[in-house]
Amino acid sequence: MPSRAIPEPIRYGGRADLPQFLAFATASTAARAPLRALWHPGDLAWQLRGRYDAPQALYGFADEAGGLAAIARFQAPGELLLEVMPARDAMTAPLLDWAVEKARRAPPAVRAPALRLTVFERDEARREAAAAAGFAPAGPAGVHFERALTDQTSDPAPPPGVRLRDCVGIDPEARAEVHRAAWSALGHLGIEGASTFSAALYDSLETSGVYDAALDMVAEAEDGTLVANCLAWADPVSGVGTFEPVGVHPDFRGRGLAGAVMMAAMRRLSGAGHQVARVGTAHFNAAAIASYAKSFELVDRSGNWERPIAAPD
Repeated sequence: MPSRAIPEPIRYGGRADLPQFLAFATASTAARAPLRALWHPGDLAWQLRGRYDAPQALYGFADEAGGLAAIARFQAPGELLLEVMPARDAMTAPLLDWAVEKARRAPPAVRAPALRLTVFERDEARREAAAAAGFAPAGPAGVHFERALTDQTSDPAPPPGVRLRDCVGIDPEARAEVHRAAWSALGHLGIEGASTFSAALYDSLETSGVYDAALDMVAEAEDGTLVANCLAWADPVSGVGTFEPVGVHPDFRGRGLAGAVMMAAMRRLSGAGHQVARVGTAHFNAAAIASYAKSFELVDRSGNWERPIAAPD
């Protein structure tokens, strides 16, 4: 690939780099609407939680003005997330070539046989660029929902004995525990294992610059136990709020608590001037899909696209 095709990548080196990557997420969310960008600033802050100060396999590509025109993240060997500003879509194909070459030169112990890319079905420009770069559809990935925040016709309330509250002044360990309870009970999805989310990780969110405890909503049982949660992330520039993550304690599922805490957060997002709320989940998470469909409109799906990686010469 000609070196002039893309700028020299800027690797995320620590907290000093966080603002420019968050600024890119805000700009791309606004610019790609009504389609989806891969990162809302809340998505990026959540993915990097607890590691804002450490180097990451996250790369930025600067434009002529010194801002970022694209970012790429290797979230695992052979798994790429790539977002490009719509005005710079011509960069997509050479960036994919760069990513394939980088994956090809990974150490043998972690080199994957193919590079996987997430592509939204409605994003025809991205689909065409992926195909032109040698990628092909390889299966479903996610299901994506949206709701106009002017629509308050559906207003699920919590069941008797449960109250909704935000996380202002909350005990970090209690907040971490409700997350662990939800994400350690995924047997219905064929996923075994326990969440390691901790109070320290929760506290790290406060330092991201985009977390707002007033948008982090929980449901509290009569005995004070937290039994459901949703973390809403605001973005005043794009007017888009997003949820990441949403969870319900396994003993309290099926009672409409996910919808109730999300609606409480959406009222606050609307009051702050946001126009749209978004949420997504894995294509195989039937319970979450059914829950979100009660309050949101299904607007897009994403798929995995793959390109084989040849061994280096």
